[in-house]
Amino acid sequence: MKISNILLIGIMVLLPFLSIAQEHDGDEGWFRCGTDSVYDELVKRNPQIALDRSKLNDFVREYIRQHPKGNDDEVYVIPVVFHVLHEYGTENISYAAIQAAIEQMNKDYRKMRSDTASIKAEFKPIAADTKIEFRLARKDPDGNCTMGVTRVYSSATNHGDERAKQVAGSWDNSKYLNVWTVKSMSESGVAGYSYYPGTAPEGGDGIILLYDYISRALTHEAGHYLNLPHPWGSTNEPGQADNCDIDDGIEDTPNTIGHTSCALNDVTCGSLDNVQNFMDYSYCYRMFTNGQAAVMRATLNSDVSNRNNLCSASNRIATGTDDDYIDEECSPIADFSQSKKMICNGATVSYNDRTYNTTSIDYRLWSFDGGEPATSGDENPTVLYNEGGRFTTELYVENSVDGNTKTKENTLTVYDKLEGYEIPYTEHFETTTFPLISGNSANDFYVENYNPDINDEEGWWVPRNESWTQVDLGYTGKSVRIRNSRVGNRKNKLYMPNIVIENDSLPLEISFKVAAAGKSSDSYTDALNFYYSTTCGDTLRIGHTFSGTGLITSYEETPKDYVPSQDEWIEHTFTVPASKLRGNNFRLIIQSENRFGNTIYIDDLKYWQNEPSSVSVENYNMSVYPNPFYDNLILDVDGLDGEFTVEAYDMMGRMLFSEIFSEQHIELGNAFANEVNGVYFLKVYDGRECKTIKIVKER
Repeated sequence: MKISNILLIGIMVLLPFLSIAQEHDGDEGWFRCGTDSVYDELVKRNPQIALDRSKLNDFVREYIRQHPKGNDDEVYVIPVVFHVLHEYGTENISYAAIQAAIEQMNKDYRKMRSDTASIKAEFKPIAADTKIEFRLARKDPDGNCTMGVTRVYSSATNHGDERAKQVAGSWDNSKYLNVWTVKSMSESGVAGYSYYPGTAPEGGDGIILLYDYISRALTHEAGHYLNLPHPWGSTNEPGQADNCDIDDGIEDTPNTIGHTSCALNDVTCGSLDNVQNFMDYSYCYRMFTNGQAAVMRATLNSDVSNRNNLCSASNRIATGTDDDYIDEECSPIADFSQSKKMICNGATVSYNDRTYNTTSIDYRLWSFDGGEPATSGDENPTVLYNEGGRFTTELYVENSVDGNTKTKENTLTVYDKLEGYEIPYTEHFETTTFPLISGNSANDFYVENYNPDINDEEGWWVPRNESWTQVDLGYTGKSVRIRNSRVGNRKNKLYMPNIVIENDSLPLEISFKVAAAGKSSDSYTDALNFYYSTTCGDTLRIGHTFSGTGLITSYEETPKDYVPSQDEWIEHTFTVPASKLRGNNFRLIIQSENRFGNTIYIDDLKYWQNEPSSVSVENYNMSVYPNPFYDNLILDVDGLDGEFTVEAYDMMGRMLFSEIFSEQHIELGNAFANEVNGVYFLKVYDGRECKTIKIVKER
């Protein structure tokens, strides 16, 4: 509890290195830091981190001793820049939302919240106006006019981590507090984290948060950025009884086990808990203490991570955050989104002006290669595309300061839905120009990976050697491969070339050979999701999923080391029912779902159509396919109105299941999931007629 204790080297080595916060739980969600193991591991690899922390602690102790009143009259202003990573969804937060988050932070740090009157009476005397403020920068590192926000289109927004920061970039941490916002975090349930001074990797000093948590979590994370621990000290879990044995080292924050609910009258370590503290997890926070304010203000006078330059008079002038700065209009940065990346000819695409860094646009001009209309001055035009090809779109915007152009080359692919491969068709992935085949847009692969700059290590690719030459690592010659390893939750799509379906009254059979490695027999959970589209890849429907041990063919600890032998390839088959084939176009999309697994190879992808096994009676026709089947079985019943019963029996006459249906297209694969290979019988009856058909399960 004593302020000097926070600066003892032994305590500081145990302080969290990285504050990872906010598990979602609705409005009553709570912060959670899981950082001790991260910090300990980094200290093992780089002991200098602990030494740097100790130096900071020594400085803070001495500064507080020499400035017991903390320079009460000086307000420290911290310039802030937001780096918004997005895919043009709701995660592309508005400037107004960012302004509101900054305003809320300032109310929190200046004790100006409307609810400060509800602070527990016991803590009102020590509730602090920290005299720390945050302002969006109005000058960028080059001295140009800015509104304090950068925006970067990247799928890295789906995997918030240090790499996402690299994609978005950072501004000089000696001049700006960098805040990155993303759609989701790499770690499940985590909503953000901040580094303590002196511990961040290069380019990573600052705060990263989920976009929808900036109003609730920014104050807490900025506290960590300014060297505050949690009230219960350096543990990752609040609510533990032994937290009473640990202290945050700040004299006026009572020892506590920590809270995840607003238990205002709790006494957990011998004295009333300061549950309303911003650094707790209670979500009814109202205050910082005077002691916490002293630590943050002392930190802002330290040269560790250049915190002392943030609030300097010269930096406030350089970043446009000084009191005398005269607000001015900035040059616009043109940007736009589009509703679709690929369509069939005859379809339309909607465009939306996403220009930022300005409050006004006086003139705009769109140019649409291959579109009707070819140009437009509307803010959000809709464009028709009748011819196939790859097309470029351009937007020019202008305000009273300057103009700016955004050009996206080949941003839209339009397919002629009557062009493509005929079935039966087999893809061996032998093209040397993968993902392009010959430049014919109807017959090209398309790869949509985790990150635009994805490489052979983490995306779909034909395996290559060190000299970048394709190698034969398939069942038949070459193959496609993806390595799922270090970071989970990545979903990478491989769009196969278009197929022309001449007869959409028959189901489409699809098979592929796969070789997949697992790291161990009980931890393999990667998945292959097979989607299909009858609109040239525009809209997708799930066809089948193969996952877990049902996919694995071998075990290998290191993804880079796995090269399948010929006997490690297995074949899977699934069916797309005729009722799902609408029109002539069909496109298969293979999505790898990375769950910290290993390497997957695919080869010999085949498409074909067969007449299904069928039996006709007076009033209805029943069809079952594929027959034989393995893990997917479709029953189509035409001509029956209302409810009917489907029963399954084995060769001994044992009933496996009996269910009532009313729909005429039924997927029955799960009904036989636990049955061995062999002959079975399906019986369909509606109280008037009954028919039985033989089916065969085999691998």
